[in-house]
Amino acid sequence: MNPDNTPLDTTPEGCLFVLSGPSGTGKTSLAQALMDSDPDIGYTRSVTTRQPRSAAERLYDHVSRETFLRMIDEGAFAQWIHPSFDEFYGTLRGPVEAALEKGQDLVFDYSPEGYLNLKRLYPAHTVGIFVMAPSVAEMRTRLSGRGSESDEELVLRRRMAERDFDFVDQHEYHVVNDDFERTLRQVQAIRLAEKARVRRQHGLLASYAAHRRPTLLRYYDPPVG
Repeated sequence: MNPDNTPLDTTPEGCLFVLSGPSGTGKTSLAQALMDSDPDIGYTRSVTTRQPRSAAERLYDHVSRETFLRMIDEGAFAQWIHPSFDEFYGTLRGPVEAALEKGQDLVFDYSPEGYLNLKRLYPAHTVGIFVMAPSVAEMRTRLSGRGSESDEELVLRRRMAERDFDFVDQHEYHVVNDDFERTLRQVQAIRLAEKARVRRQHGLLASYAAHRRPTLLRYYDPPVG
């Protein structure tokens, strides 16, 4: 077969897209909308010891503290955190590695701590997108409006949210969630751009190898005459 007629291998590797940032910025809603917009995007249900906030929650499996600690000892988690009030959150290692093996993208809704923990284990595959409200005041208003925490928990969550600002520069992207549909389009565009990176298309350079010729870089014009 003529190599000129062989289609380029542009199959990209799977990516772990993490919507990270403070509570009250719409990360969970964006993650759900991203999955709804493309059935090829998967997710792994996080494991947590906190109580469900609503019957409609679909991103979490709720377990006891004893069960969670046993799972830590068994090495079941790709990452886990213990943010507050004896609550634990974790992501199972098995589903993440199975998705990467298949080249499937996953989306996560994390605090910056969870994002950085995941990135330490899968640095080449993890893409961090910091999601923020239009202002700090709006973020605080959204937190207060959830109505799912006690006054003590709300104060702590506000402090934790502002502490998350220390990690903005460790993300690849930053979006302001002031218009949900526009923000969703931004996240979708980020995904498309990341999938087009040359380093994520491992078969691409091999497709060009048959046509590659040794060359020298020339930094200066050759002499005339």
